[in-house]
Amino acid sequence: MSYEKPLPGVNPQPRGHFSEHRVNPNISVPGTITFVLGRVSDAPLQYLIFTQGWAVKGLTAVGLRASNLLITAGPGVAGLGPIPTLLTGMYAVAGLRHGYWVLFTNTYHWPPSAALQVVAYNTVLNTVNTLVAVNALTSSPYPILGDFTDCMGWKQWAGLALFAIGISVEIIAEESRKHFKKDPRNKGKIDDTGLWSVVRHPNYLGYTLWRAGITLTTGSLIATAALTVFQVLAFTSGGIPGISGYMSAKYGQQWKDYTRRVPSAIIPGIL
Repeated sequence: MSYEKPLPGVNPQPRGHFSEHRVNPNISVPGTITFVLGRVSDAPLQYLIFTQGWAVKGLTAVGLRASNLLITAGPGVAGLGPIPTLLTGMYAVAGLRHGYWVLFTNTYHWPPSAALQVVAYNTVLNTVNTLVAVNALTSSPYPILGDFTDCMGWKQWAGLALFAIGISVEIIAEESRKHFKKDPRNKGKIDDTGLWSVVRHPNYLGYTLWRAGITLTTGSLIATAALTVFQVLAFTSGGIPGISGYMSAKYGQQWKDYTRRVPSAIIPGIL
């Protein structure tokens, strides 16, 4: 058995309760429903923030430049311009990814309160990205004429690449661990195969990458750097210490041996 993925980017529960949350074998139906509905509704919410002028009103209220015209100008889908269309698509894919995870990959208890925290965390980050994108579009150097790809710059292409890589890393890590745990021969063992032999938390690496990819797609390098640093700090100060304490108590020397073989927590050779 290997350790599970706690709240993406947050660890709101006290250390003592953390292990209790993890070892509960019963799947919470209300929690799962809350998790799925909350995550898949995020993309429609962001679409409304774009199209109903809420982002522009919020930004202008604090003295920042924003234009409704630039949100809708150029080739896109459902009344959105190219970059808002791309961002909304990313939000949708990430929400569906989380929904799939909690329905088909997850094996432990998610009470509604914990599910709501995951939903709120991701919704807040995506709302910030939406606001950053609207502000960045005000001075966007990219054309609004031509086909969809003509309206994308290197930041959007790089963001899309990071997003795809991050989602893939997260999926591969979680699914490979699921199969490892299903094998009776691995009972009582820590998963140190595949991506888990490279870093101790490849799912966190994947999450950080696709989060950075979304923010880079907004066109703001400053926001991308800030989000990436914030996310890494959130993991290293919250989720990872909780997991380490749980794993150390459960596996003892096996966990110590694993951390020696795989010293990097998130970023290979760095952190």
